[in-house]
Amino acid sequence: MKTISNSEAMTQVTFNFSLTLDNHEFIKVEDDIFTTRHFLAREEPRIHLIEPGCLAILKKFEGKLTQKIINEWLLLSRALDQTCSFHNKWDDEKIFDELIAGNEHPVSWYVDHCQQI
Repeated sequence: MKTISNSEAMTQVTFNFSLTLDNHEFIKVEDDIFTTRHFLAREEPRIHLIEPGCLAILKKFEGKLTQKIINEWLLLSRALDQTCSFHNKWDDEKIFDELIAGNEHPVSWYVDHCQQI
């Protein structure tokens, strides 16, 4: 009787495929893709699901974004929402302008300068 170890029993199969997306359905930032297409987010760890409104904001800054800027924006957005109990709307364009320019501010600066009226 032959015993099969876990490494022998497990096999991996890699599928490579092409997918065509319309330009308004995604944005590529470095090696990552941000898309509104829900089914793609579970296929590849470098594909991130975002809402259509967020995609529209990112598209305005296409070519100027880095993954670091995206991560800072996501963290800052959460911090702003928690600081102000989700009651304010934020001027994401101004936030991105500051992040792209490399300006470093505390969260309180964004609270005072980036609320949408």
